[in-house]
Amino acid sequence: MKYVLDTSAILSGKDIPLDKDLYVPPGVLSEIKEGGRWHRKLEMMRAAGLSELEPPGNVMNRVRQHASKTGDDIRLSDTDMEVVALAIYIEATIVTDDYSIQNLARSMDVDFKGIAQEEIDEEWEWEYRCVKCRRWLKEPKDECPRCGGEVSSARLVR
Repeated sequence: MKYVLDTSAILSGKDIPLDKDLYVPPGVLSEIKEGGRWHRKLEMMRAAGLSELEPPGNVMNRVRQHASKTGDDIRLSDTDMEVVALAIYIEATIVTDDYSIQNLARSMDVDFKGIAQEEIDEEWEWEYRCVKCRRWLKEPKDECPRCGGEVSSARLVR
């Protein structure tokens, strides 16, 4: 069984079975600062066989396009998208507690599992809401077209 770990899986403090094929994209490694407890855990995992692998550009592009359609692109970093793309590329299960990664993975038929929290059990669709006037918007905006207030996002279940 192959697993792709995101940063939250490494930082969770939970034991990850080292007898599996474990992978991370380069971005995950760059999110863990040298020195300290998490870096030591990462080095131990590397010694046990954790592999770094970069997903091909065409798979990354497909993931970015899909994330744009689901609305998850606003919440996901490039590293998060690398995690999904790598799982697609090597046909692996993603280990993450990040619900936006799980949502994107679910919509792309990629297996995932939580490490410290339960996984999402339904796909999410995103809409945006003005914090001031509470108006719902279909598209992300810097400010509300009605009142000029800050626009944030909220999840809606499909």
